[in-house]
Amino acid sequence: MLSAGTAAPAAMARQALIVQLACLRVAAHPGWAGAVIAQVAPAQRAAVGTDIAATADLVALTPPRTGLPPWRIVAAKNLAALRADYQSAQAATGVGWSYLAAINFVETDFGRVAGPSTAGAQGPMQFLPATWASYGHGSIHRPKDAILAAAHLLADHGAAQNIAAAVHAYNPSWRYVDAVLRYARRLRHDPHALTGYYHRQVTCRLTRGWVLLPAGYGTDPAARPITLHL
Repeated sequence: MLSAGTAAPAAMARQALIVQLACLRVAAHPGWAGAVIAQVAPAQRAAVGTDIAATADLVALTPPRTGLPPWRIVAAKNLAALRADYQSAQAATGVGWSYLAAINFVETDFGRVAGPSTAGAQGPMQFLPATWASYGHGSIHRPKDAILAAAHLLADHGAAQNIAAAVHAYNPSWRYVDAVLRYARRLRHDPHALTGYYHRQVTCRLTRGWVLLPAGYGTDPAARPITLHL
């Protein structure tokens, strides 16, 4: 496995995509998980098991769409700036940065998905307008503002005492909670995990199968969905 500290950006992106697609493939064939993890070097098994389990959680709670989503796939904010936003929100609220990063990753792939959810949530942390009215200041679409609002929501729901319950208040699905907590744990324990997750790409589950939505999708006619054979 390449070190995030030494790999070139293109190599990091390739590696991240390979890992991402492998996790999706195992999620599509749950019986493979044990055999796949057994083939990994012992030092990497916990990380691989975490990513496979988190992917399976998210796939299980994401029903396939009948058609392509009304999204735009845009560039994510610079990773160093995102790190600073997470740390700033942690300093302001006491909510751990890893939980904010994990939610940002799960909700919109660090802000790459620009567009409303099926429930009407908006912005990089996917707030419903009514919830934003209670916790948000500034722009729902600005990463720093949205991350701070998410931290305030989690803190208000008792994150310091029970982070699982607070995340459940953010999105009332225990599979969602499990996925966020799994990713957050990896982020805390592996200094390269955030870089790896940041280099993943946007995928969408359709009734006809999975597709990858490249940068520019939704605005550039040349950026067409790529069918994934999982």
